Amino acid sequence: MEESRPLEHHHKATKRKAWIFEEGAPLRLSDFLAGGEARRRFLKHLRRETPRDIRDLLMVFTFKMLPASAVSNIGGFLGRHVIPRRYKAMSARARENFRIIRPEASEAQIEAWLGEFADSQGRQRAEYAVMRRLAANTGNIRFVSAENLVQQCAGQPVIFIGLHIANWEVAWQSLVAMGLDLTGSYDPPKRRMHHWLVNRERRRDGLTVLKPGKDAVRPALQTLKDNGNLIVFCDEGFEGKVRAPLFGRPAHLQGNYAFVARLARKTDALLYPVYVTRDRGTHFTFRTIEPFRLPPEETPGSRLIDDVKLINSVVEPVVAEHLAQWFFVAHRIVPL
Repeated sequence: MEESRPLEHHHKATKRKAWIFEEGAPLRLSDFLAGGEARRRFLKHLRRETPRDIRDLLMVFTFKMLPASAVSNIGGFLGRHVIPRRYKAMSARARENFRIIRPEASEAQIEAWLGEFADSQGRQRAEYAVMRRLAANTGNIRFVSAENLVQQCAGQPVIFIGLHIANWEVAWQSLVAMGLDLTGSYDPPKRRMHHWLVNRERRRDGLTVLKPGKDAVRPALQTLKDNGNLIVFCDEGFEGKVRAPLFGRPAHLQGNYAFVARLARKTDALLYPVYVTRDRGTHFTFRTIEPFRLPPEETPGSRLIDDVKLINSVVEPVVAEHLAQWFFVAHRIVPL
């Protein structure tokens, strides 16, 4: 594969400001009774969000009554037919990014990837309703290079580097199914209902969920000091922009690459990349990459940018290889 097109050169790496997650206030009858601005917010939320919340709840709990394969197929059908027609800007950005990341690809290949992208987006969203059944059906999950995974994790801190490819929830569920206690950090969905639905399923299925943002740092560090297992998804889309992989842009300290590097330095954690790809329908392949530790550094923090580049060198080729199943492929690849 040809080298990705560089977007900008030579800037000083900057540290991301600490992000404190603040969930929006829930809808309360007292807001309506208070009158004034509080009532206006109440009525605005009631008009805009409540119908969508009811729709989402009905869809999720209806899907729970159907076979997992049927739910996935419905999601794929909706993705293939709705995204190209109603989300044309998203499709256009995905097309542009296919060309940036894989410049050797033909137009026919890009068209095929666009279809796979729409299918993958639809399936992934629908499958939240049946996640437990998806992961429990191990006959539909092929495991590659995972034979010694549990033994390699025993008695030491481990940071699993996850990737948002295919249905990434299957990756951590597979780790839990192997008998590992797993703690995860995440970026919350924008909508309160989506946030509640996603975390409801994750907690029910055995994942210890950390609070988003700055509040995750101390418990994540403590998990590793206790020789626990942490999963951090290192490919990122934030505010519509691709934060990682770098794709030819300068290394920076604004994302989970730096977060993982700092945690690994403090605890000497083993870094263990894992991801899943979708073979067809609800059939997946769970893959691992050879685990590694960060190389020695002369003084604390002296290799941080090099650590970021090292982690990116592991993540970026995998994302580029499975680009059509990558969740953030429709985000903008711009200088950060």
